[in-house]
Parts: sequence; C-alpha cells; structure tokens
Amino acid sequence: MERLGNINENTFLYGEKLATLYSFNDGVRIIGFKQNDSFDLRVLTIGFNPKKNGLGENALKLVRPLFKNISVNEISEGALPFWTKMKERGLVNNLGSVKWESNIDYTVAC
Repeated sequence: MERLGNINENTFLYGEKLATLYSFNDGVRIIGFKQNDSFDLRVLTIGFNPKKNGLGENALKLVRPLFKNISVNEISEGALPFWTKMKERGLVNNLGSVKWESNIDYTVAC
C-alpha cells in the first residue's frame, strides 16, 4: 500500500450534488458521495496501471476506515466479479445497481 501514498481528498460539484474524490499515486482514484458515515462509491479507477495488481483493493483498504458503510453503485458488468470479491472481504457493505452490457449487435436498415 506504500505505492499508493497518502489519501488526497477533494470535492467537486456533480450536477447539484457534492462529490468526493480520493486520489492516490499513479492515477488511482475513488469517486463517490459522502453522507455522514456512509459513502456511495461510483468510480474506482486505477489509471494506466495493470489490472490484478492489487491497487484497487489497496485503495479501498485505505478508504474503508473512514466510513461505517460503503455502497457501490453503477457497477459495470465486467467489474462485478471484482466488487463481489471486495464485498466478501469486507471492504464494501453493499452492491447496488449494475450497468449490464448487451452482447447484441443492432443493425439499422435504411
């Protein structure tokens, strides 16, 4: 987790809501919405780092002590196995909405 460095916290307006950005070294970021001791996580990105390098999990381990409850929403279908694993490991409490990706090709006839 040393590689990630310190947590840098910033806020920005996302529409009319105040979003929180936790950034770490090497482009690792977590974005979501704080409400008291809960966090609605929407984005975890590891930048240009290779997947399966433990950076996402380690970033969650640094953010986890800040909140009693962490929910993940707007999960992409491809990331669902990762988030399921993070829930099993106690790094998030709830998995919410999933964005299912269609494998159907649509052809438009003119």
